[in-house]
Amino acid sequence: MTSITLPPGLTLASPSPTRGRSVVVTRSFHPGDLIAEFTDSIPSVAVPDAPHLPQTCSYCLAVVTPDSDQDLQPPSKQVSVGVRVRACTGCRTSHYCSAACQKSDWGLAHGKGECKAFKRARVQALSEAQSQSRSQSKSNLESSDSPDAIRTLPTPTRTLIQILVRPAMLAAVDQLEGHADALHEGDPETWADVEMQAQAALHFLGRDVKDGLAEAVGVSCKLRVNSFNRMDADLEQSGIYINPALAMVNHSCIPNAFVKFVGRKAVLRAYRDIKKGEEVEISYIDSTLHRSQRQKALQAQYHFECICPRCRDDLDVYQACQMYPHLELNSFSLVPDLDKLRHPPIKQFLHSNKSLQQNVDQIYSTCTEPVRGSSWEEKSKELGRRWKMCSKLREAKLYAIEPLTHVLVEADVYFGVRGEFASGLAIACFLALNSDPYKGPMPFIEPRVKRMFLIAKLLANTASATESALGGGCTTTEERIYRALSQIDQATMCQIILRIIIHYCPAAHSKDWQVYHQAKDLLDDLESLPGRDTENAVIDAFVRNHKGLEERRFFEISVLEPIQTIAGFALEVMDTEFGT
Repeated sequence: MTSITLPPGLTLASPSPTRGRSVVVTRSFHPGDLIAEFTDSIPSVAVPDAPHLPQTCSYCLAVVTPDSDQDLQPPSKQVSVGVRVRACTGCRTSHYCSAACQKSDWGLAHGKGECKAFKRARVQALSEAQSQSRSQSKSNLESSDSPDAIRTLPTPTRTLIQILVRPAMLAAVDQLEGHADALHEGDPETWADVEMQAQAALHFLGRDVKDGLAEAVGVSCKLRVNSFNRMDADLEQSGIYINPALAMVNHSCIPNAFVKFVGRKAVLRAYRDIKKGEEVEISYIDSTLHRSQRQKALQAQYHFECICPRCRDDLDVYQACQMYPHLELNSFSLVPDLDKLRHPPIKQFLHSNKSLQQNVDQIYSTCTEPVRGSSWEEKSKELGRRWKMCSKLREAKLYAIEPLTHVLVEADVYFGVRGEFASGLAIACFLALNSDPYKGPMPFIEPRVKRMFLIAKLLANTASATESALGGGCTTTEERIYRALSQIDQATMCQIILRIIIHYCPAAHSKDWQVYHQAKDLLDDLESLPGRDTENAVIDAFVRNHKGLEERRFFEISVLEPIQTIAGFALEVMDTEFGT
């Protein structure tokens, strides 16, 4: 049996009766520190998901970046320009950004059977499409890019194929737990899907299905339990990642570490201080959800019941925030008031009200579904229905409790796409102050950094429109927000927020993160504006010594007071558009 090698800084601890194998650190780490990188030196698989295959390099996972219509995209969707990909001439399924990437992928898996498997799947799809549509010639089908004409195997099936053609990867995955018996007995429908995926992989690899089915099903089960979803909708990043060494890290709903994906590698960083010999724990799911949703998700995919302190004591996000041992890190953030984090301005904790907990369970699935509607009127009506469903959470001022946060985020997107940037800015500021720091008390957590970047972009968008928006008076909420913005030095406010973003980007993700480079570009533009030498010098002084009395007062006047003013419009925006 091949042993699984852990990267430097980590080692396996002796198995326990309740936790199985665990991973511990070999030295101490501080919040935001890089604990380890999981690269191809340890067998791993990283593949794009099916919808994004034509826009993603199948080896380095760089994503195509459009060079037009940037201003029409919501701020969180705007990306830099540069990556282009071309399809493999053999299978026309995998795509590559360079000859070097194609060569590397060919040696890794594509040339070991993956390319032929993808080509067989495509040929079969073309044949089926031709027989179903006699009116369309085969030549037209060959040149079509439609999903009906060219088969793209499901992401789990493509991942399984790559594992099966790589002996070292197969041997490493073999040591993982798959919970096959529990899945077979407890979820026949999912079991049938797993069997179908295994049969498809073997069929298109040209292997005997009968002889190889048991092994392929076993690998599929292990893939389902041990893989990571590297999806990031904001940056169009997608796909599945599995590394048997990383899969050894156990779960907790109050984790001390987190994982981010940079190209083909996974990066493990510390949320808080981790002492030498302490176990590393990450969250397999969204740990900010209510306990019932967390337990349901863990049981469905990972087949265990979490007994971490947060689950045991049924702590909500506000209580979990109070437990975070490094709240003082927020002194350099949009929420430097530590008393507000330690004593949140809410009417009650969620766990103290059983009726409210039941209400959350009842409305959660409806309020977190994608907002549908072919018109703005239909979308507004649906968001209004959800806003009303969250009335009990609103009355308790539990803005960081799902699904209320989700409804606010969806509303923010709604206003952004409609071009009502002032309303979107008010909601983004409100979330940055009243939700994000409780859901993620560490200031370098990715959602908080991304929210700040959204605020910076919206400040830039509204700055150019403020004067024209005030032409007709201040009768609407949107116009009154613009009036408030006209009293603010938006350039300085935006510039300071960008400095905070750039400071935390490496810990939140990496310096390869698109947000980091976009923030630097926007900051460069602001700093190069003529006549801002004095402002630039004061901002530099604040960043160097953000705890100084004069510097803190400057920050309060330039950022904290304005952001609180703008956030103060958020609930009015919601009630005006969606009703109370």
